[in-house]
Amino acid sequence: MKIWDCHVHSYGGSERPDDVLQAMDAAGLTRITLFSQHPGQIRELCPPPAAADCRAAIDHVAGLQAADPDRIYGMFWADPRTEGVLDLLDYALVDKGLHGVKMIPNHWSASDDFMTPIYERMRELGKPLHFHSGILYAFGDSSRFCRPVLYETLINYPGLKFALAHVSWPWTDECLAVFGHSRSLAATRGDSSGMWIDCSRGTPDAWREDALRKAVVFAGCHRLMYGTDTEPKGLASLAPVHIRKDLDLLRNQIGASEQQIEDFFWGNAARLLHL
Repeated sequence: MKIWDCHVHSYGGSERPDDVLQAMDAAGLTRITLFSQHPGQIRELCPPPAAADCRAAIDHVAGLQAADPDRIYGMFWADPRTEGVLDLLDYALVDKGLHGVKMIPNHWSASDDFMTPIYERMRELGKPLHFHSGILYAFGDSSRFCRPVLYETLINYPGLKFALAHVSWPWTDECLAVFGHSRSLAATRGDSSGMWIDCSRGTPDAWREDALRKAVVFAGCHRLMYGTDTEPKGLASLAPVHIRKDLDLLRNQIGASEQQIEDFFWGNAARLLHL
């Protein structure tokens, strides 16, 4: 079975191409979406990173992608407050050929007015935004900026593709409600973009079955994606465990079809990145 891990982080920008590919092989992964390192300092009140640091992060992940562009799909971890962020998007997505943008709202919100030009540019480029959503330990209390309902504003941009990570735990019901609104409006518009759900861990095991069962029943595995949420060096130890657990839940506990399982582990990520 082909596995696409939609949520892998570069930490520190020190990974080498061979290290990433060997880690993927050891983990049994066919393809990964690899986010660039955070271009600043990860802390509660981090200032916007400098454009030069952003370019260095873009260059690093682009170099990893270039080693095997069929297996490594790079994304730029952007802070929308960085001066010249639209130029950085063009540099990452046009000049360097990256496949999308990763963001974590940290004392800013997806509904802030300064996000509008970013959404419009991403829509023009046909590239997705991949957001953290739900409780977040790294940035202090910034989870109040990451509740899934705050991303409902993205429905105002027809043609824009976006994913919310971690099934927005602990607000999984809210995540599915936002997905339902996006799906309903997309159907009315005849729009094939809208929202995907990154099901990477965030939901502890005690909540995992409930979250996936609701997601499968409500979304039919349509636009649900498997993810690990680790760095390359952690893939070999974590990915096989998470794959085994999710496969058991989907097949033996929830009763998902084999097509739904294939979509979860591969097809939906492919549709997000290739629409």
